[in-house]
Amino acid sequence: MDIHGRSQPWGKLVKVDTESEVLLVNREYTVGRRKGCDLSFPASKLVSGDHCKIVQDERSGLVWLEDTSTNGTVINMSKLVKKQVHMLQNGDVIYFVYREMLCTAVCG
Repeated sequence: MDIHGRSQPWGKLVKVDTESEVLLVNREYTVGRRKGCDLSFPASKLVSGDHCKIVQDERSGLVWLEDTSTNGTVINMSKLVKKQVHMLQNGDVIYFVYREMLCTAVCG
């Protein structure tokens, strides 16, 4: 805690298209459509009620994302499935909603 009794952020989430950010100070965050989630997206039907949780390990400082969704979460273009856990690193790109782009050129 700092001199004002507040916890120092251990990380942040930055929304790519607007660069707005959420500072992470708690050890665990829930993400989803539900009103009770720490990061709530109530207008998005593609985000599950309880989509995922982001947890910082108190001892090691490592940060994990656990998918709890129906549709999955995409990290750096790799899709996680329900109950899969992924260690997060600085610069990771997380998609709570992801739609694959159609390939309009020859792929190969």
